[in-house]
Amino acid sequence: MAKKRDEEAPLTAIRLALKDHAVILEPFVNQVSALPVDDQLEYYFVPMQHMSFYKPYYRPGQPFKNLKLVNYQRPAIALSFYRKHKYKMDRNVGPIEAMNHLKERRDELLNLSMMGPLSQGQQDELRQTDTLLRTIRQEPEGYQFCLSNYHHYYHYWYCTFRYFEDEEKTQNSSDNEHLLKHTERVKGQVHERLNIIFIDPYYITRQVPYDNKLIDRELETYPHKFRNGITTLYVRKNQ
Repeated sequence: MAKKRDEEAPLTAIRLALKDHAVILEPFVNQVSALPVDDQLEYYFVPMQHMSFYKPYYRPGQPFKNLKLVNYQRPAIALSFYRKHKYKMDRNVGPIEAMNHLKERRDELLNLSMMGPLSQGQQDELRQTDTLLRTIRQEPEGYQFCLSNYHHYYHYWYCTFRYFEDEEKTQNSSDNEHLLKHTERVKGQVHERLNIIFIDPYYITRQVPYDNKLIDRELETYPHKFRNGITTLYVRKNQ
């Protein structure tokens, strides 16, 4: 019988390696947008020459729950981050499912009442829950129900990155991935999750044209540059 694969990566050991591998990126200095500032988000930038060290943690199709190699084998030449409010909504909720939800909430409030007095808002919610349970039982077809986590405000960070598709570094493309974040405290515990974003240390410091014409590399072949107004003259000797 095959042994079940571990679902948790050894974050302590990985953080030790990251002390030597990770680098700091800065907007304007590097090709990166404003960096996320979020206590629930832990992320590191690692130059691509260290990528092989993290190969044992790369498991496509069955990733670790607490570690994400955001762009393994696709080191970034430019990065941007944005936050997205993710939610779901189920309008096909029947009376039985709705009553089960109400019962669970009522039981939760009753358990709280055994530990100490409920707040006024909790008392009102408990009364409303009992009233709704009775009326839904009597007239289940008289109500409509839906389930949604919209007002729980689950915000996720996304990373958009550009990378070279070929070894010659002549074609570039872009992709995006959501980032893992530390989960909320459950019984005093914090489930830590970290993200590793691989970068091309050379091209992360300079612009790469989107049109794949390699203009930047052509202009680098001109050793002499003379700027006049909004135009620069580039000069090189004939071969």
